[in-house]
Amino acid sequence: MTEFQPTNEEPILKIPEGWEERSPEGWEWQTLWEAVETGDNVYTDERVQQAIDADIDPRVILDDGLFPGFDLQADRFSAQVIFIPEMLITARAMKAGLALIRPLLAAMALKPLGTFVMGTVLGDMHDIGQSIVTIMLENAGFNVINLGTDVHPDKFIETAVEEKADLVGFSALLSTTVYYQKVTIDEFEKAGHRDKVHILIGGAPTSQEWADECGADGWGKDAVDAVRLAVKLVAEERAAWA
Repeated sequence: MTEFQPTNEEPILKIPEGWEERSPEGWEWQTLWEAVETGDNVYTDERVQQAIDADIDPRVILDDGLFPGFDLQADRFSAQVIFIPEMLITARAMKAGLALIRPLLAAMALKPLGTFVMGTVLGDMHDIGQSIVTIMLENAGFNVINLGTDVHPDKFIETAVEEKADLVGFSALLSTTVYYQKVTIDEFEKAGHRDKVHILIGGAPTSQEWADECGADGWGKDAVDAVRLAVKLVAEERAAWA
């Protein structure tokens, strides 16, 4: 990867190597990188459609066009240079682009990295954090079923079974609801489905210590960390079966 416009010690935009070879002569991606970075969903929609009309491979549009700006903001978010409001604005633009190319990717019969069931636990109505994680998981190649907020343990279990989920994620933002992460894990045990999925937890009141205590397979300190952990767990499982 080559670097673009380094600024002090902040994360920098990484340009995919060889992008020129994968695009039509005279094509440029910089305006799309900037649109995703700044959350300009209108221009993102227009530029992605232009790329589709130019017969650029949807995988190239995703990797060379959409990811660089989004990954820059994700790195900034992880480094606490930006925070949830800025990340949500970028996510909005990313979703606009993904909405156009997702049907094209599906038509290519590309197998998802894995299936991830996501939701906020019972009694908790907050969805900002898990919404960001959902978008980033989709960007990483996961098929994500987001159950929303205030999700009963039975719904998590039912969906995990029906969708043959590889991973399940429980989000909680309140200290009064974080206990339901443990309750839900216990219900997976009772249902005999605990050993069939990897369970990740996250949210402001959570920690690695809490993850260990409630029996989760991992804890994401932020959205970027959660996605990296999900990718790692799936890769390890597939390697074990190889």
